[in-house]
Amino acid sequence: MAANLLFSFDDLSRKDKAVRDVEKYFRRAGANPVSVDVDSRVKRTSGVSYREIGLTFSDSQVVKLRVKRPGDIFQVLLNRKVVPMANQDDHVKAIGEIVQAMDRGRTAFQKRLSRARVELPKRMKTAAPRMEKRLEAKRDALREAVDDARQQLAELRPVS
Repeated sequence: MAANLLFSFDDLSRKDKAVRDVEKYFRRAGANPVSVDVDSRVKRTSGVSYREIGLTFSDSQVVKLRVKRPGDIFQVLLNRKVVPMANQDDHVKAIGEIVQAMDRGRTAFQKRLSRARVELPKRMKTAAPRMEKRLEAKRDALREAVDDARQQLAELRPVS
């Protein structure tokens, strides 16, 4: 028996039974969603009106389910890329496919995340320049203390 989810397009929210079921099926498949967001706006692509359900997982991967007006999922995006489904009629198997795709692409996704450069806001100042000056002053003071200790040691050694 195929397990199909039917979403209520007009009343789609985080509390919808189908949304909770999607979350439950992802957990069973081994991927725990950290947050689930339901977009309140109706969007349109290629002549299809849809609303999005976004699931964010602990490794920062994002799955977006696009639900069209009759209440079924017509497109799945994994990290902003469309994922084709072999088992589109059985949602539980389709969720299993999505989790497998997440597992396959996890290392590449993590590499992409690590290369992403994050710009600091212009108003935000870092403490690095002041910290560097403080550490340089501390280093110089330690060098002087070591030089003084060497001089005292040299004075205390008996001359042979």
